[in-house]
Amino acid sequence: MRASFRKLTLCLFSITTLLIVGCSSDELETEPMELESFDEEIEIIEVWDESIGSGSDGQYLKITPIIIDEFIYAIDHEGLLVALNKRDGDEVWDKEYDEPVSGALGGDFNHLYFATYHGDIIAVDRLDGTEKWRFTVTSEVLSAPVSNGRQVVVQSIDGKIVGLNATDGKLMWRYDSNAPVLSIRGTATPVISDDFTVAGFANGEMMAFQNLSGAPAWSVSVGIPKGRTELERLVDIDGQPIIRDDVVYSVSYQGKLVAIHLPTGREIWSKQQSSYRAVDIGFGNVYVSTAEDVVVAYNMATRTEVWKQENLMYRQLTAPKAFGSILVVADFEGYVHFLSQIDGRFLERIHIDSDGVRAPMLIDDDMLFIFSNSGELAAYKIAP
Repeated sequence: MRASFRKLTLCLFSITTLLIVGCSSDELETEPMELESFDEEIEIIEVWDESIGSGSDGQYLKITPIIIDEFIYAIDHEGLLVALNKRDGDEVWDKEYDEPVSGALGGDFNHLYFATYHGDIIAVDRLDGTEKWRFTVTSEVLSAPVSNGRQVVVQSIDGKIVGLNATDGKLMWRYDSNAPVLSIRGTATPVISDDFTVAGFANGEMMAFQNLSGAPAWSVSVGIPKGRTELERLVDIDGQPIIRDDVVYSVSYQGKLVAIHLPTGREIWSKQQSSYRAVDIGFGNVYVSTAEDVVVAYNMATRTEVWKQENLMYRQLTAPKAFGSILVVADFEGYVHFLSQIDGRFLERIHIDSDGVRAPMLIDDDMLFIFSNSGELAAYKIAP
């Protein structure tokens, strides 16, 4: 039996909460907050929008596009891969792979990479989408393959991570983590630098690996399981770590927000927090969308709370993204909320898709890119 079936994953995410409705006898009363009116302070302009097939096709997936050079690449759940000019949305090429896609797009200057439900990692030419190689891992992949142009690193939901040669897909190294019995359905996307790959696991461990050999460089506990039940002991790291100035920032579910020195693995600071999304950085702050969908800003240097926005609770927010002087989050009803990075107040709100937004948003120069659950890919700017 495949490892993915031996591992029990959460029967995720009702409309009202991320937590285990249907898996637990104690259902939580977590109705999403009603949106309140406010005085708009900025104007958001849609630059272009394009439909990319069926999007996530009703599946709980975070199929995220990728921007490389002057192009944005997107794929849908059914395997439609499209290359667009990021400035005007004009299609450059498209390619249909009749395979169910489960993970987000990765890429480098030569290839794009995506994963199927069957555990196939497929590399295609970035110029025309022609398949170059494929490698089969031991389980389903829900995160994006990441590459520095030499290695491709892929993490599967059974707690395994592999390093592949970017040119031919041959296995360079493999690491098996101690996967817990129960976990949130999702996997943190690793982050790769020239020397290290940093990955977070469902057991609450964040690890750095030497890119060439896969040898572990260090390990840090971002979440330590506590409690008697498996639900209480969930400590998944499901959001991609972020690296700035040799510091790794990450957060775990029912764990903590941490700042780690990349070369040594030394903990610089930590703060009790719970989130299953990636963090972002801006204006000297680290931003978190918590498990209860409170948006919180922490000072990067002192770890003190700067502000929090509680008026979006239980709206199933995306990971926050710093966009100029603004912080952006989207929700399950397809509303995109623009907050001030200074104090967290609402500046603007737009609605883009009644099917909602789950995939992390992308920022490139002065443009914000959002890929909705139904497959609408749109680019936005802040009006001058």
